[in-house]
Amino acid sequence: MRIDKVEGANGDKDAVKPARGHVHEHVLSYMRRGLMVGAFLPGQVMSLRKLAAGFGTSPMPVREVLSRLVAANALEETKGGSVRVPRLGPEKLSDLFAVREMLEGMATELAAKKVTPALISQLTSLNKQLLVAIEKRDILNCLSYNQKFHFTVYEAADSEVLMPLIESLWLQFGPTMYMSLLIPSMPWNASDHEDILAALKDGNATAAKKGIVHDIRTTCKALLSVAGSQGIELPFAQGPELQFDY
Repeated sequence: MRIDKVEGANGDKDAVKPARGHVHEHVLSYMRRGLMVGAFLPGQVMSLRKLAAGFGTSPMPVREVLSRLVAANALEETKGGSVRVPRLGPEKLSDLFAVREMLEGMATELAAKKVTPALISQLTSLNKQLLVAIEKRDILNCLSYNQKFHFTVYEAADSEVLMPLIESLWLQFGPTMYMSLLIPSMPWNASDHEDILAALKDGNATAAKKGIVHDIRTTCKALLSVAGSQGIELPFAQGPELQFDY
């Protein structure tokens, strides 16, 4: 993935270079999504050179974005000065998922009171795509469509307060979600999503919240079953190739 050039007044794509702010926001948006969907793994060091090459930009905007993500607790700076994805221990995981239950449950209740046919259609389509990814055992697409499904529900709550808080949580636990689908006890299905969809169709806020909470708890339980004091260890998380196809 490389950042598209901005067209000039005459339509010449090489006429004008992308504005610095545009590049910065593009990199930030892409990095945030990558963290939320597990494209970056716990323990993975963020290579400034590789990220800049992948985004087709200079290191400066990437460095600025990494600093912002460190400040947001999505990344951490090591004693040596490098930046990496944190490993989450049991206490941090439990804390994050407990807060998820509260905030995402609340957002789902609000969304259930504002359901439209368009929302149901969109969620149904996303869930079908998730089922295809599950059938293929495609972890990254499973996580991508799962995130899209959840955020489509939460955005329907139309809360300017809840969404930034929920996004902050997903930035922190998203990389660990990749491991959840490698755990034998973790079910590869979308049954909770189907229950949530049914509840939303009925306008049943209580049942919709119950479905979201059950979905969150199932993942948390699976992760805690394998989490050590230093987080979940994966031998390939030390230096995998950076992924941009998400």
